[in-house]
Amino acid sequence: MMSNLERRIVRLIVTGVAALGFLIAPAAVISQEQAIQNEARPCYNGIIPGNPYVRNCAFPDRGHKIRGSAPDANAIIACRDFPGCLSWYVNGPR
Repeated sequence: MMSNLERRIVRLIVTGVAALGFLIAPAAVISQEQAIQNEARPCYNGIIPGNPYVRNCAFPDRGHKIRGSAPDANAIIACRDFPGCLSWYVNGPR
């Protein structure tokens, strides 16, 4: 038969393992969701000169583009030294 001290130690260990499981499980689920999102939205790790529409991994997601709104950082860098490129991006059909 277990003594009172042994029962307390077993309860403490079981409670600690359960608490650790509750702390680790959400992190595992979130990391899987992020991996799925990264696979679903591929990006290019760099800038393609003259093509402001390519999504760059280093810049934040640009969201919904509204015609006539200010260009994002990717468009400004990609359109450098290309006359009319930034104007086409801002006022274009996309």
